[in-house]
Amino acid sequence: MKEYSLKELIRGLETKEFTSTNLVEIYLERILKYDKAGPELNSIAEINPEVYEIAKILDKERSEGKIRSKLHGIPIVIKDNINTKDKLHTSASSIALENFYAPDDAQIIKKLRAAGMIILGKANLSEFAYFMSFDNMPSGYGSRFGQVKSPYSKNIDPLGSSTGSAVAVAANLIPVAIGTETNGSLTAPAKNNSVTTIKPTLGMVSRSGIIPISHHQDTAGPLARTIEDCAYLLQEIYGYDEEDLYTHFIKDKTYDFVGALEKSIKGKKVGFVKYTNMDYDEEEVEIENEAKELFRNEQAEVMVIDIETKDMPNHITLIYDFKVDLNYYLGKYQPNGIRSLKELIIFNDQDPKNRLKYGQSIFTAAEKTSGSLTEVEYYLKRKEILDKAGEYSKIIEENKLDVLVSIKRTSHAPIFGNPVIAIPAKALTDDKPMSLFFIGQKFEDEKIFSFANIYEKRTKKRLAPDLDYIR
Repeated sequence: MKEYSLKELIRGLETKEFTSTNLVEIYLERILKYDKAGPELNSIAEINPEVYEIAKILDKERSEGKIRSKLHGIPIVIKDNINTKDKLHTSASSIALENFYAPDDAQIIKKLRAAGMIILGKANLSEFAYFMSFDNMPSGYGSRFGQVKSPYSKNIDPLGSSTGSAVAVAANLIPVAIGTETNGSLTAPAKNNSVTTIKPTLGMVSRSGIIPISHHQDTAGPLARTIEDCAYLLQEIYGYDEEDLYTHFIKDKTYDFVGALEKSIKGKKVGFVKYTNMDYDEEEVEIENEAKELFRNEQAEVMVIDIETKDMPNHITLIYDFKVDLNYYLGKYQPNGIRSLKELIIFNDQDPKNRLKYGQSIFTAAEKTSGSLTEVEYYLKRKEILDKAGEYSKIIEENKLDVLVSIKRTSHAPIFGNPVIAIPAKALTDDKPMSLFFIGQKFEDEKIFSFANIYEKRTKKRLAPDLDYIR
C-alpha cells in the first residue's frame, strides 16, 4: 500500500479520489493484516468502535462544504495514556486501568476533534510510559497487551515509551500518530523505527488529561513519516490551555510550523555537537559530514562545538514528581477506581504473575517519597540536573546559533524543555537505525523545522519496512 503523506490525503479527499470512510477501511485492513496477524507488530491497543460512524459523519460534512480544517476526515492513532471521552479505554497499557474510560477528552484530543481528525484507535506503549520498573522491563511492553515489535527487524529494540505510535506510523498502519515524551519517549522510538518526530518545547502543547510522569518534562508530540506531516499535526495541537500553566508562556502567541518549513537557512548558523568523551563510528561521522556539506551548500554557516557529556540521572527527580502528578491524575479522573499510586501498587501485588512480569520497583521507590515535593535533596538534585541539561541553551545563546545538530541522542533537550526534531539519517537495511537530531532554543520550534525539512528533502534517507519479510 502507498505511504500517503498528509498533503496527499488532503488532496485525495478534496478531489474525491477517496472518502474518509475509504481511508478507515484501508488502514483497518492493514492493521488486521500486519498488526494482529502477519508479523503481529502489536502496535495497536484498541480500535475505536465508532470509527465508521465518525468517518461517515465527516464525509457528510465535507459533502455539505463544512470543512473543519485541512486535516478534516484523516485518521490518526493516539497513544494510550491520553484521555479520550469515547468508547476507547485509557489504560497506559496496564491491566490496572484496563476498564477505565476517561470522563473527558484531553485538551489535545479536543483540538483534534475540532480539526475533524478521526481517532481510529489507541496505540500500545511501554507500561505507564516506561516508568514502572528498573528491573529489565523491555521497551514497548505492557501487562495489558504484551510486547510491541519492530517492523524492520526482530533484532531491533523498538524503544519507547511511544512504541506503538511509532511502529504504527512506520508500518503504514496509520498516516500519523500522537505520542508523549518525558525523556526520549518520542525521539527514541522515532529513531529506532525510522520515522520523524518533534518533541515540542515544554509548554507548546497542553498536557491536561494525559497520564503523567512529571509536569516538569512531559509533553505530547507528533510521529509521522515526514517533517511536513509533523508540522501539519503540531499546527493543530499546539496552544494555550488554562489548566496547563506551562502553556501560559504562549497564551498570546501564534506559530506557523507549516510555513516555517520553506524558510531559507541562508546565512543561518548551525552548530554540530561533538562529544569529546564519546566514540563516533565511521557511519556516524559520514552522516554528520554529509549534513555539514549539505548546509554549507545552502549557504548556512557551519561550526563544530566540542563538549563533554555529563551524567544526568534524571530518574532521581522524576520519582518525586511522579507520585505528586500521578496521584493528582488518578484522584481527578478515577474517583471510583484506583485513586493513588499506593492503591496501584496494592492492585498489582494481588496478581504479580500477570500484572508484574518485570516488577514495579519505580512505583515503590516513588511511593516512599513524601508526595509533597518538600524534600531538600529533590530540589538540590533537580537544580544540579537542570544546570547540566541547560548546556544546550547556553551553547546556542553564546554562539548565536539558530540550531544545534547531533547524531547522538541525549537528555539535554527533554530535561531542560528545548524542542528537538528527529529525522531518519539512513536507509534502515541493517539492525542499526540512526537519526539526526535538530535542537532549538525554547519556543523557537519554528526555526528548527526549516533545517530539518531541508535535510530530509535533500537526503531522503527513510526506507519503508518490508512487512512481508521481517529479518
